[in-house]
Amino acid sequence: MKNILKGIFIALIALIIFSCGEKEEKIQEKKERVFVIGTNAEYPPFEYLENGKVVGLDPDIIEAIFQKLGYQYKWANMDFGGLISALQTGKIDMVIAGMSITPERAKMVHFTSPYLTSKVAFITNKKNPINGMDDLENKKYGAELGTTKENTAKNILGSTVIPFQNNTSALLALKNGQIDGIVLDESVAEEYVKNNSDLLLVGILEGEPKAIALGKNDKDYEKINEALIQLVNDGTIEKLKEKYKVK
Repeated sequence: MKNILKGIFIALIALIIFSCGEKEEKIQEKKERVFVIGTNAEYPPFEYLENGKVVGLDPDIIEAIFQKLGYQYKWANMDFGGLISALQTGKIDMVIAGMSITPERAKMVHFTSPYLTSKVAFITNKKNPINGMDDLENKKYGAELGTTKENTAKNILGSTVIPFQNNTSALLALKNGQIDGIVLDESVAEEYVKNNSDLLLVGILEGEPKAIALGKNDKDYEKINEALIQLVNDGTIEKLKEKYKVK
């Protein structure tokens, strides 16, 4: 009987040690992995630089997700057109940059559930305006390289589309009269018009849902996606949208 009890006691001790070791291993794993999050911080109010720090709606969403998970992260700010290739080659671990879900992108990355849908807007220069949505044809448009806005502009009859590495360059070209308009997310367009008295918002089209992109085989995809869904369901995302006046 004593031998049996002794055996049970030893087994219980071993189980406790194993359990503690497993927990310690998971804690250590959280400490060791630092997610590199790719973005293009030229999309106010989605993401932009403030005193050298990446801030905005998307960064606040990331902070809320990583607080839930207890993971560490850091930012990698780069051109939008290079984000997916950087994700595929392992230079970054995930992307949040007001990125729309498209069938082409979904072949290359693993999208989370969408966290919002943003409409597409056109802005123009008051000096040489586009006079409404019926006046879009045969114009010269700027759009950030690799975005769905570039494709939107290309689908306008007679349009000439000039891709830019970033929206700042497109904005400068619009102000200098080198292009007739820029195609942007509605909230981004409104932010630019608010801060530039020489610009006009021309009109708005339906857009696509936006999501976070991860590598196809990322082992933390399910946890990140579940955390994001919780933030949508508990109203956190809606409150953040209100904070940044994102429609």
